[in-house]
Formats: sequence, structure tokens, C-alpha cells
Amino acid sequence: MDSPYACPVSRLSDSSCACSQRTSASSRAEKFASYVDMAKWLTSWRNAPETAWLSEGPVHPQQQVLRRLEEAYKRFFAKTGGFPKFKPYGLDPGIRFPDPKQFSIDAANGRIKLPKLGWIRMRQSKEVTGALRNLTLTREGDKWFVSIQTRGAEVAPALDLQPTLGIDLGVAAFAATSGGTLIEPLGALKAQQVRLRRYQRAVSRKVKGSCNRKKATKRLANLHRRIARQRNGWLHKLSTNLVAQHPVIAIEALQVRNMSTSARGDAAAPGRNVKAKAGLNRSILDQGWSEFRRQLEYKAAAVGGSVVAVPPAFTSQRCSACSHTDAGNRKSQSLFSCLACGHAENADVNAAKNILALGCAQFKAEHRAAGHAATAHGGAVSPAQRASAAQAAPAKWEPAEATMGELAHA
Repeated sequence: MDSPYACPVSRLSDSSCACSQRTSASSRAEKFASYVDMAKWLTSWRNAPETAWLSEGPVHPQQQVLRRLEEAYKRFFAKTGGFPKFKPYGLDPGIRFPDPKQFSIDAANGRIKLPKLGWIRMRQSKEVTGALRNLTLTREGDKWFVSIQTRGAEVAPALDLQPTLGIDLGVAAFAATSGGTLIEPLGALKAQQVRLRRYQRAVSRKVKGSCNRKKATKRLANLHRRIARQRNGWLHKLSTNLVAQHPVIAIEALQVRNMSTSARGDAAAPGRNVKAKAGLNRSILDQGWSEFRRQLEYKAAAVGGSVVAVPPAFTSQRCSACSHTDAGNRKSQSLFSCLACGHAENADVNAAKNILALGCAQFKAEHRAAGHAATAHGGAVSPAQRASAAQAAPAKWEPAEATMGELAHA
């Protein structure tokens, strides 16, 4: 190709072109190309005859991909991430429009206007409120979704407000609250296990690259998407109800990734009870603990509250009545009976009460430390001063929750 920035592969996306160009430049020990440099490459590619197909799409989403590529390289240089790789073939695509001037919403007629696509039918699931910020278009299986991020009115953070609810997460019961409520798990994956195995066998029996295999793969992907949507919707309803009643919540700081690691081991040191551990890992991941905590955090922040994460160590062995800690206090999975004072109740509820007590203590310690720091630096210490408009935290809705519409194929 004549252009010095021309992509060596004619049918790659703009991120693949830039990633390929950066990889070849690294092999020649050339200077790192910033976003500004890569944006110039993009302009050259859009004007070059060999890659003129890039100009068929809007330029702003392509520029956003280059920004993400730059951030990936920065993480690599900072040793907080791996070396950027090409996006595997077959992954669901997604594009982002960063400027609200690039799209229009017609809620009354159920449609949305996108650059170079025009008006597209949309099934809107939530009213758009606040000032528009950006839009993200993604595909999951054979469905298209649009997420719109908005900015609402500023919400002052709650001051001097201690946790009023403790939550203990589990597998037999999804959660137990300090108020004595046990929340049964949804088990979206468990309910579809038989069908999931049948669909997976159907994929494995098809010839690779055949149309029948593509159809079977699509059907399996749609089932996984349905399971994920059921779990996500259930968690949203639960977290919204809890935050509406308790702005400040104490929860366990669980390390889900460590809890769900495989016990298979290797040839030198094979693991034990691999099948049982695999079943436990599947149940843990089916609960969606990390997603539940994430939803609680941003929804509590939107109303001026917060989530206090406490260490989970010994919360299931400590008595909530007398604080006596002993492994023998927990008689079974569901029964707690203190050896010191004789206090007995549901083990998960007892743990939730301990989590609430730890959350209150941690909140007081953090609040006291913040007060000392403010006093030492001559800052505001009274609630009225700290709640000034200049120090108020902006409300932020989760982008995927601002508006979720299902798009028809363009």
C-alpha cells in the first residue's frame, strides 16, 4: 500500500488496524503512538481506497475504540494489564457515541436516530431523565440493545448515617438480612441445566464451520443470554428494594474469584473432590454476588447513601448476642447455638447481625478518622459545612440502566 499508515490487512476494524500498526511499530522499537497519532492513522485509512469501507461508518465510535486501545497500552506499560490483543472473531460487537448531538430519541414513537443508520425502531424499557451524555449500542446473540447515560441533579452524600441493614450472602439462601429475612436464590442457571447440556451436546456434534453448527451455537448463546438476563433483572429488583429502605448497607467483602477457583490442580499435584468443588463454584457464580454488590453500591450512591464492606472472617462463628467466637457455635449449615450464652437462631441471620455490627464500627472509625483529618487541615467538620453544594457528590446512574431498548436489525 502507498500510504505509510495503511493497514496490512484490508478487512480489519479500525482497532485491529491500529493494534496491528502498533505491534509492528513496537517490533521496530519506534515511539509509542498516542491517541492523537492513531486518530491521524484513522483519517488516512478512511481516505485510502484500500480501506475506504471504514468511511461507511460514523467516525466518532471508531475514535472511541482508539481511546480504549490507548488505555489498554497504558495499563500494559503500568504493568496493571496484559499486552493488547486482537479481538477474537465471533464476539458480539459494540459501538459508543460519546456526544449527545450524534443521536436523537423519539420516545413517543418508540424510535431512535443514529448517524448513518437513520431512525430505528426501539422498545424502550425506562424513561430517559436528565441531560443526555452518551450512547452505547451492543449486541447479545441476535438482540441489539442501546444504553444511554444521563446526568441528573446533584445528590448530597448522607452524613453521620450509620448502616441500618447487614446482609450475609450464601448459596442455600441467597442472602440473610439482620432483620431476620431469608431471601431464596433465583437459581437461573440451575433451572436451565438440562436444556443447557442438551444444547451444548448439539453444538459438539455438529461439523465445525457448518451452517448447522452456527445455528446450534446461536441457540446456545441465546439460552445463556436469557439466563443472564433473568439473573440480572432479579438482582436489580432486589437491590432497588433494599436501597429504597436502607440507604447505608453493610455487606461482606467476599473475594468471589478466589472462592470459585478450580480444585483440579495439575499432573504433579492433582486436586481432591474436584467434581464437588466444580458444583460449588457453579452455584457461587450462579448467585451473582459481585453484580449484586455493584448494583447496591451505585444505587446507594445515587440516593446519597453508601455500602460498607466488612471482612467476612468469623462472622459465622461469632455470637451476635455476647460476641463469643467459637467454631462449635455453628451446629449445622442453618443452626447457630452459642456455647457461652445459649443464644440460638438461624446461622445466616446471626452472621448478618454480626456484619451489621462490624459495619457500624467500621463506619464510626472511618468517620472519626475523616473528622480528625479535616480538623488537622482546617477543613469543614460540621455536617452543615460538609453538605455544601460545592462538596456534594453528583448522582450517577449506571449506563446500562438509564435506558435499555431492544433494537430491530438495521
